[in-house]
Amino acid sequence: MMSILEQRQIMESAFLPLNCRCTIEADDTMTLEIRAPGDDQVLLCVSGIQRSELSSSRSISQLVLRLRQQLATPELQGAARQVGSPA
Repeated sequence: MMSILEQRQIMESAFLPLNCRCTIEADDTMTLEIRAPGDDQVLLCVSGIQRSELSSSRSISQLVLRLRQQLATPELQGAARQVGSPA
């Protein structure tokens, strides 16, 4: 499995130019908070992502794609979305 620092760096850079903050909880799950650039508006907050499920570049890419699709949905316009682990 990748180190925590590697996973954080990959996830946080995957959403540029948006600001992405990745935190690792005590139970080894990841929380991602994606904010609009230049302000503090939270666009998407996802918690409960199992680090063990992100063991390859392919699994990370699939997660990033799903989250980018959630960011692009119309109901996100003007309101932050907070969800648990993505499906």
